[in-house]
Amino acid sequence: MKFRIPIEGGDDDINMAPMIDMVFLLLIFFMVASHMSKMDRTPVELPVASKSTVPENARGRQLITIRSQDATGEDVDVLVNLKQVEVEQVAPIIRKVLEEDANAEVYLRADRYAKHKHVKEVMAACAEGGVANVIFATFESGN
Repeated sequence: MKFRIPIEGGDDDINMAPMIDMVFLLLIFFMVASHMSKMDRTPVELPVASKSTVPENARGRQLITIRSQDATGEDVDVLVNLKQVEVEQVAPIIRKVLEEDANAEVYLRADRYAKHKHVKEVMAACAEGGVANVIFATFESGN
């Protein structure tokens, strides 16, 4: 049996398979991460408040978004945890959440163009569902 002894400075083969696998894994990671960051954002123009504060603990809050369809604020979409629902469906959803966690809080994001009557309807549905703590989302003013 004859063995070949590589000559110093000869061409060595580089195995490209692990590098190609890593490139595909990174590609998949960045595609999924960019999709997740887009999913969390529902475009809402929040009102500005001079006395707003940043909450210390935002975990476990139920997110309710009132998004205006146009600048008039007459037609709105109501989203509970990023799922579009009707106002009548908010109370049963809140009841179910309260069965799982009695200390649940609602984080209400209302578009600055949404009419107050829509915010009032959602707050009434939250009260009907049994929520005692509703937190409003606003931007801090520059003052």
